[in-house]
Amino acid sequence: MPMGRPKVELTLSDAEQSQLAWMARSRSIPAALVTRARIVLAAAAGEPNSEIARRLQLTRATVGKWRARFLEQRINGL
Repeated sequence: MPMGRPKVELTLSDAEQSQLAWMARSRSIPAALVTRARIVLAAAAGEPNSEIARRLQLTRATVGKWRARFLEQRINGL
């Protein structure tokens, strides 16, 4: 049984998916932006925040912050 509050489903448009995938692979943009793109891509794939945090070696609060910010402001929020 899942624990915690239910999360708002995060869905991406094709354009957002493409742009985030490019950002996640980039070697020329700041590492923090690459990490944020990876967080959003994993969340859109249905991965729980706790698993994203473990895999990317971040806190759950950090993952939750960027997930929520993306839901509010989309790519411009990253």
